[in-house]
Amino acid sequence: MDGIFSALASPLPFIILISIVITVHELGHYWVGRAFGAAVESFSIGFGRSIFEVRDKRGTRWRLNWLPLGGFVKFVGELQAPTDTREANEAAPADAKPAVKLVGKPYTELGPMKRLAVSLGGPFANFVFAIVAFGFLGMSYGVPQATDVVVKGVVRGSVAEAAGLLPGDVILQAGGRPISIASDVNRVTELSAGEPVKYRLLRDGQELTVQVTPVETEETNPVLQMKQKVGRIGVELDGRPTDIRHLNPIEAVGYGVTSTGDALSATLNVLRRLVTGKEGIDKLSGPVGIFTLADKVTDLHMQQKEVTFLEKLHQLTYSLLQLAALLSIGVGFFNLLPIPVLDGGAAVMCLAEAATGKEIPEKVQRVGLTIGLACLVSFALLITWQDISRLWPGGS
Repeated sequence: MDGIFSALASPLPFIILISIVITVHELGHYWVGRAFGAAVESFSIGFGRSIFEVRDKRGTRWRLNWLPLGGFVKFVGELQAPTDTREANEAAPADAKPAVKLVGKPYTELGPMKRLAVSLGGPFANFVFAIVAFGFLGMSYGVPQATDVVVKGVVRGSVAEAAGLLPGDVILQAGGRPISIASDVNRVTELSAGEPVKYRLLRDGQELTVQVTPVETEETNPVLQMKQKVGRIGVELDGRPTDIRHLNPIEAVGYGVTSTGDALSATLNVLRRLVTGKEGIDKLSGPVGIFTLADKVTDLHMQQKEVTFLEKLHQLTYSLLQLAALLSIGVGFFNLLPIPVLDGGAAVMCLAEAATGKEIPEKVQRVGLTIGLACLVSFALLITWQDISRLWPGGS
């Protein structure tokens, strides 16, 4: 039964993850726009021809399209990228009935600050989803309790030894972040290759700080079976949690906010390292990479021995929901980049209009959208090629 499930379910985790995250994002735009009285022409999940469609009492067409790799919400009068218009037209059924009166006002009649709020509604919804997802995991699956993270051993000749770390040291902070379990230290260290990190230690009852620069090391990811570059300092840690505690709803909210903040901080760190040239573009993944990750995670859980089918599903649900939260954060953050076509680009135009009191000429907006779209398509092709190259033997 497990084998049949794995074979049939291979693309399902990817489709589910993408669909959830995109739906949440577009609902963020939709609800903010609705709150300001904007008329919504259509709400689509996926691209291309419509598989299923229904029209609500406000005249909005809700569509599920055949290619589940994105989605969009189309407000009446909204200026969109060239492909958005084509997709909307192509998705319309051949026997479409005459246009019905939509409830609401054109998007262009909203003031710049209201349009700014609509633009930011999608990313905001992604972050809220991540908070809820992490909080749910904290309540349902629990979180590891804090334990002393002790340096069990120091590799001879390592940067840790040179910095003065000793066996028996208790690590209290790494990079300014409080440490609860060993993986907290590893996370900071792995993301800081080539950059000095301050480790706050407790030694013989006294606190002290040492600065260590993690060395970039190429390793094989145990899940993806792909090579990746991470930072290492040359220590063996003993700090595995001995107890799991289920959070109450209030604690879960705090845990969700903290986890989302940590993920955003890590994303900003990667972006900073990319911009400064300390990290290569190979750190990024597109749809192919996400599909591969979801597929590998599914296989990892479903191929476990001596574990019941329901237990496998239970563990798989945890991993996929965690991945969905991280993906949602990534989508929200990426869309905030100030690039035309993305929400961040639209936000910049709204702020410019609010500051100058003059509407940005439509011609300028269209040129910006075209350039932004060209850049995004080129970037997407590069990332996709990179993801595919990783799948070949010898790929990094």
